[in-house]
Amino acid sequence: MNKNRIARLRAVPYNRVSTDELVQKDALDVQIQESIECIEQMGWIMVDQYIDEGRTGTVTKGRDEYKRLMNDMYTNNFDVIVIKSQDRLMRNTKDWYLFVDALVTNNKKLYIYLERKFYT
Repeated sequence: MNKNRIARLRAVPYNRVSTDELVQKDALDVQIQESIECIEQMGWIMVDQYIDEGRTGTVTKGRDEYKRLMNDMYTNNFDVIVIKSQDRLMRNTKDWYLFVDALVTNNKKLYIYLERKFYT
């Protein structure tokens, strides 16, 4: 094995829109494509994806894919979560701090592709 080779990060995108309206469906499709393109451009490996459609960002109730993402954070299935912006993940302050705690505790990274940077 070549010791100079850098391990590629395993990435998962999380995408969400808050209504079931047709306009938002198109927005979700664009968001999914953008997150996949980001992962490809960064040279990461996409190992799964999480998509919540028609769910508000103010609560996590009913957001099955968000809940699955939170549970999967405690596994070694991925290294980085890719999102468009923080409000696509959630808008509730308490949920944000719980998410960040799980992120840090499990040594995961969060990449915000609109800002082209990792959350710190």
